[in-house]
Amino acid sequence: PARPSSRMWPRNLSACAAVAASSARACSLLAPRSRAPLSRARMSTYDPGRHSVDMDEVAKFGKLAERWWDPDGPQAMLRLMNPARVGYIRHRLGLQFGMVDKASPRPLEGLSFLDIGCGGGFASEAFAHLGADVLGVDASEEAIGVAKKHATENGLMGDGVPYTLEYKCSLAESLAEKKMEFDVVTALDIIEHVPDQTHFFCTCLSLVKKGGALFVSTLNRTSLSYAMAIVGAEYVVRYVPAGTHDWNKFVTPEEIRAMVHHYEDYEVLNSLEAPEAEAVMVVEDMSGITYDPFKSRWGLKPENLEVNYIAHISKN
Repeated sequence: PARPSSRMWPRNLSACAAVAASSARACSLLAPRSRAPLSRARMSTYDPGRHSVDMDEVAKFGKLAERWWDPDGPQAMLRLMNPARVGYIRHRLGLQFGMVDKASPRPLEGLSFLDIGCGGGFASEAFAHLGADVLGVDASEEAIGVAKKHATENGLMGDGVPYTLEYKCSLAESLAEKKMEFDVVTALDIIEHVPDQTHFFCTCLSLVKKGGALFVSTLNRTSLSYAMAIVGAEYVVRYVPAGTHDWNKFVTPEEIRAMVHHYEDYEVLNSLEAPEAEAVMVVEDMSGITYDPFKSRWGLKPENLEVNYIAHISKN
C-alpha cells in the first residue's frame, strides 16, 4: 500500500522527543495523569446484560468512515499495520489448530470469525481472503456502510466467493445476549475506546467457543506510548486526528491477564456445568507491533510491548 503521507515520521525516538518538547502547547494539554493499574478488587462486575459503548467515540470514528480506505487518510497507519496483525493471527491459529500448510490459499477455511469493531473492514476482508467465514460488527452505521460498499465493489460479497463475509451494525453485547459463539473473536484496537474495558473484554471472551481463540490488540500505558502515540502521532506528525486516543485508557499486559482471570471467576460462579467442565483461559502469547519509518511498514517484535501489542488468548 501507498505511504500514508508525504510527512515523514521522525527517524528515531530522540528526534520525536525533541520536537515534542518544543511544543509547549501539546505538552501542557496532554500531560498524562496517573492511573492506578486495574486490580481484581476494583474491576467492574461482569454483567452479560449490560452494554458498554461510548457514543462519543462511535460518532468520532463515524466521521472518519468515508476516508477509511484512503491511503493518505486518518486510518492509513492502521491500514499499514493490518498485514502484521493478520499475519500474527494466522501464525498463532496455525499453532493452536494445527493449520501449518503455509502454501494453502485458504488456511483459515472452516473457521468462523467475529471481528468486533471492524470499522471499514481492514481485518475482516483479510480474514475472508484467507478462507474464514467472517462477521464484522461495529457500532458505527457509517463505518459498516463503508465496509459493505468496499467489499461489494471489490467482489468480496455475494455469490461465487468461497467464504462468507457479512457486516452488521451491532454491539458485542447484543451478540452475547443471543448466545452466539465463534471459533475466533478479534478485537483489534478497540478496547482502548470503550468506557468499561473489563466488561467489554469479558463479553469478547463469552463469544469464543470452547477450544477457540480471542485476539486483542491495543496500546500499552507507558511513557513511550504517550510520546509516540499521543504527542508524536497526534500532535507532531499528525498521522491521526488530535484526540483520537486517551492515554489513560491504554491497557497494560498485566491488566489483560487480570481481565482473563476475572472472566474465569465469573464463569465458575455462574456456570451450571460441573467445575471440571469449565473452560480454562490461557494467555498463549503477546507480541509487540513496531513501526519501521525507513520501510514505512509495521512488523512484529515479541520482546517489545512498550507501545502497540497484540495478545492471543485461548479457551481450552
